[in-house]
Amino acid sequence: MSTRDLHPDDIELLERLGAIAEQLDPVPPEVMELGRAAFALHHADTALMTMATDAMSVAGLRSTDSARGASQLLVFEHGGVSIELDVTVRGDFGRIIGVVIDEAATAGDGTGMVLETPSSTRTVDLEDERFSFERVPLGLARITLQRSGERVMSTTWFEVG
Repeated sequence: MSTRDLHPDDIELLERLGAIAEQLDPVPPEVMELGRAAFALHHADTALMTMATDAMSVAGLRSTDSARGASQLLVFEHGGVSIELDVTVRGDFGRIIGVVIDEAATAGDGTGMVLETPSSTRTVDLEDERFSFERVPLGLARITLQRSGERVMSTTWFEVG
């Protein structure tokens, strides 16, 4: 049923009820952010990497809280490829330092790492299987590995902050 099938009084009532609900029980920003993230898959054939582990918790280590900021180690895997991330938060931004480990091949020219957040996308080249992103906004993020002629691989969304 669309609004054109409704009586004008019903449409007005629904608009008023919507305005009341928006004021009294607005959609949390996190829900909006997750919704945008869910629809942000750019490549339908992307291989989704799974979080192998929050490496810090398995090792019995805790996130560090120092002058350097709070840090967390994350590992994502798919097939013989893994991406290891050190996510550090300091103030209002994060920093991601990562390494790509590929059992089958070495990443060569044309390999890029993409940082996606609900509001932005940035790309850096992979250098000696390493990469980094500075001034990452706090919130949801994911990393995508793009190599010439190979299937795109993305991490699941993870929290920076």
